[in-house]
Amino acid sequence: MGLAVGSDAAAVRDADRVYEDLRQRILSLDLIPGSIFDEARIVSELGVSRTPVREAVIRLVSEGLLRRDGRQIRVSSFEVGQLRPFFEANRLLSRSLHRMAAIRRTPAQLEKIRTEMLAFEKSVREGTDVIMNEANYRFHREIARAADSAFLERTYSDILLEAMRLSRQCFEAGDNTVDQLEAHIARIVADHRDLFTAIEQREPDAADNVAARHSDLFKDRVARQLLGPPNTRGTLDLADL
Repeated sequence: MGLAVGSDAAAVRDADRVYEDLRQRILSLDLIPGSIFDEARIVSELGVSRTPVREAVIRLVSEGLLRRDGRQIRVSSFEVGQLRPFFEANRLLSRSLHRMAAIRRTPAQLEKIRTEMLAFEKSVREGTDVIMNEANYRFHREIARAADSAFLERTYSDILLEAMRLSRQCFEAGDNTVDQLEAHIARIVADHRDLFTAIEQREPDAADNVAARHSDLFKDRVARQLLGPPNTRGTLDLADL
């Protein structure tokens, strides 16, 4: 009986390990959006059976990071046409949850938010963009938990996962001079501090306002990545040709 229990525990660990590995590959864009998920290759690379890989796939499909395409599994892609509804949902959910967290948070939850805020700032000083992305996710996830609204939290978690992939693209392409990137990250740190202060002092209006500003910061960053910096030379008049 002891062997069976030990075997079950090992299987759970394998499934968790495979899930975390695949999740990181998707969020870091190592698995290309839209590409076919090669189960056999993953089994070979990770040295596990197909069972933990399939269990991980089920979890990732439920989170929207993988999707079923007939008999195949594909890495979910983000279409340009989804950007407007995505940013609308992100802004509304962020404002609502941060506002609710300022009203409902407990002292223990506030401490967890503080811990994740400081962890993000440490990642800025010492970590890679992947580590920073994860730390930012955990900070906002703790705030969502403090809002004490399970259905909104679940939906917001999905939004945050998509935001992580978009953020990764912003680090890899687009308008990314060192000065601009450092200024952008400094604004994120400042917004996190302001969000924490508003939640600490139970000021829902302030939390709402900062959350809206923070959402717009992210949206503007993605726009620059997709479209490039604004054209400072003005538009070209066909009459000038």
